[in-house]
Amino acid sequence: MENARSSSPDGLFSVHGLPGIITISGANKDIGKSSLVAYLVEHCRECAAMKVTLHEERPDGEAVVEEREPVEKKGTDTARMLEAGAFPVFWIRTTARDLPEDLGKALARIDAPVVVVEGNSVLAHLEPDFAVFIMGRGFGDFKPSAFDAIRKAHTVVVNGEESLSGGEILSLEREIKKMNPGAKIVVVSELGRNRAWEIVLSRAAGRIGGGFMSSEMDEKVMEAVKAKAEEGRISCAVALKLAEEMGVPAAEVGKAANALDIKIVKCSLGCF
Repeated sequence: MENARSSSPDGLFSVHGLPGIITISGANKDIGKSSLVAYLVEHCRECAAMKVTLHEERPDGEAVVEEREPVEKKGTDTARMLEAGAFPVFWIRTTARDLPEDLGKALARIDAPVVVVEGNSVLAHLEPDFAVFIMGRGFGDFKPSAFDAIRKAHTVVVNGEESLSGGEILSLEREIKKMNPGAKIVVVSELGRNRAWEIVLSRAAGRIGGGFMSSEMDEKVMEAVKAKAEEGRISCAVALKLAEEMGVPAAEVGKAANALDIKIVKCSLGCF
């Protein structure tokens, strides 16, 4: 992503004409961002991902960390990205001052056609092709960066299982529209989690391109993976050869294996 290394005059990284960028931001912690990120990655043919964490002071160690071992760090947001099939996956640990430089370094290392970025602060430096904001049923628990993020969202997801009445939904929608008149609203309690996520995926595919993102997994790839697997396993070498023969990204074979609960073994290249 060569052009992503430099900023446009308004301070935003120029990504137009390059692979699609999707951002997932939210009102607060544990609102459902990583769940949606994983879902989108699972339905992306070849996808990179990154999580951005801001600190008051620059943490020790590398600011841009490439994550490779989901088993050892099971349960973390970046592990979920890896398990969903994203490659590469970066965790950016930085400060507000250093974020533009560190974000540029991470983007320059990505060749995937789609990148899903989790974090609010990146919206000050990126013009995403599709931006999603996730919130609860009100604004009382918004962290400061959330108000800027919701104003830049193409879709606002109201998450949570507690039902909202029609009047409550209309009232919430009016408040959201005051901050972002162009935002489209998705209410999870009204639609159910699966349908809500499908709608977000459909909108993402509409902006990124259906050739990159789809709710359907390639049945031919799945059948080929099943045929090559032995006792629930397939070697990395066989998986890579299969991807080459079928003319699909290696990540597509990895996603099919995940869906079939087939383990890819003897992998030293970090492709899966």
